Amino acid sequence: MGELRTRKRGKKWEYSFEGARVNGKRKHISKGGFSTKAEALAAGTQAKAEYDNCGRVFTPSELSVADYLDYWLENYVKKHLSYNTKRDYESKIRIHIKPGLGKYRLASLEPDVIQLWVDDLKIKKGLSKSMILNTFSCFSGALSYAVYPCKYIRVNPCDNVIVPNVPVDKDAKAKTDYVLPLDEWNIIINRFANTHFFLPLMTGFYAGLRLGESYGIDLLEDVDIDNRTLTINHQMQKQNNIWVLCNPKYDSFRTLKMGQALTAAFQKEIENRKKNMAHYGLYYTKTYLADDGAITQARADISVPYKEIWPVAVKENGVLTTTDTFKYCARVVHYSLNNPLFHHHCLRHTHGTTLAENGAWPRTVMERLGHRDIKTTLERYVFNTDKLQDNAVEIFEQTMK
Repeated sequence: MGELRTRKRGKKWEYSFEGARVNGKRKHISKGGFSTKAEALAAGTQAKAEYDNCGRVFTPSELSVADYLDYWLENYVKKHLSYNTKRDYESKIRIHIKPGLGKYRLASLEPDVIQLWVDDLKIKKGLSKSMILNTFSCFSGALSYAVYPCKYIRVNPCDNVIVPNVPVDKDAKAKTDYVLPLDEWNIIINRFANTHFFLPLMTGFYAGLRLGESYGIDLLEDVDIDNRTLTINHQMQKQNNIWVLCNPKYDSFRTLKMGQALTAAFQKEIENRKKNMAHYGLYYTKTYLADDGAITQARADISVPYKEIWPVAVKENGVLTTTDTFKYCARVVHYSLNNPLFHHHCLRHTHGTTLAENGAWPRTVMERLGHRDIKTTLERYVFNTDKLQDNAVEIFEQTMK
């Protein structure tokens, strides 16, 4: 490529350099309007460096880990991953990764430096095992992208790093692995039988839905009473302080068969919804879904140019409730019903484990819960309960007779 040149045109300065030939013809790149030669030279140097690096404004060999992580977030995470994942990665990078490793050159990063950083997450910061694993996985994933497709480094230095063994917090594990006993479930569902928390609880227990999926149901389109099916098309999320309906986690769109209890619950809600709309008339609050997924509400007498939806959980007058609203339900269960281990996700755990204990095919459980692979279902949600252990013994002994 040609050298960078500067020249004065009238009272202003201009830089120029020769780019790659296009159709055999020379292509000159130039820009003028600079007040001094120094300004033109500085701008030209930056423009030529960017051109020589195919649009990049940096040289990979000189790139710091901090700047590379910013590049990865902007060019991969924001374009390909969900909003919640993006926020999670941004938080881990800002709080844990940049302070420990951001100052080093990406090309010079070695396993021993990363190993010391990971060890410090345990020793100095006292993070839990899951937090260390998740933070390390975030960083390892970022460096894998630097290997391919970016080719900024040859190998991922995280491949030779050992994540330290951290004693499991028994209280945290008890809450994570909690399977809700039937008597406790009956107490909870009876307490919230005539509230807007009823269906989010029912869909978690009887369909194994995630909390966002429970609140993302549209009664008009997702519930088929005649065929007893529930289609998961959305999850509710808060993005930049706006409630939206977006794709379910891992794009796990699915249609589930419903039993009598859940079908009856939806049927009753639809009937009550119609009665409430008639009772409040023009003062009923309707819900609409914009083209970008944003949820908006307006009184029935106001025209809104969006698609009307019937969210699964609204107040009597139609006012929307959200996943944040469910925190009140959880607090009541914790303190009023004296069950501190309860959380909405335990309903999902309970659903999957109950299916497994009673002989459901693992792939069926996987598809019902909306997992990407069977490994997640077996390791995280279908727990090795006493009943499963007893069943294994009985099966073996029966074969010996």
